[in-house]
Amino acid sequence: MMPFNLLILKAFHAQKNHIRPLMAAIGLSPGQPKVLSFLAVHQECLQKDLAAACDIEPPTISRMLDNLEKKRLIVRTAPADDRRALTVKLTLAGEELVYNEILPRYNSVNAISMRGFSEEEQAAFRNFLNRMYRNLTGNDVEDAL
Repeated sequence: MMPFNLLILKAFHAQKNHIRPLMAAIGLSPGQPKVLSFLAVHQECLQKDLAAACDIEPPTISRMLDNLEKKRLIVRTAPADDRRALTVKLTLAGEELVYNEILPRYNSVNAISMRGFSEEEQAAFRNFLNRMYRNLTGNDVEDAL
């Protein structure tokens, strides 16, 4: 019998393999859709908090945000009270990309992933994943987003 951790990894990679080409088709590289989706939910946040929430190392997120800024999907500003920190938020083009392109693609892959699961099973599965995350991190998934 396959160990549980490998089942989780295989399911994650199978979903990622469906999502990546869909995101590449709209010009996004790995990691960028997650960052843009996070910003759509949180409107504006500090770059360091964005990196932590998305589990991305600070140097990596900095390069990623440089690219997103060049595409005019985000803007970064220095708050008046702390010039060393950078605040990140979506532009209108970024919002439109999230709601018109990214989320529908995620939803289509989620629908494939959850095919054959009842609503009760889907709710239980979400609960199990959240509990697993809480066991491993001490945080709720919803709090981490």
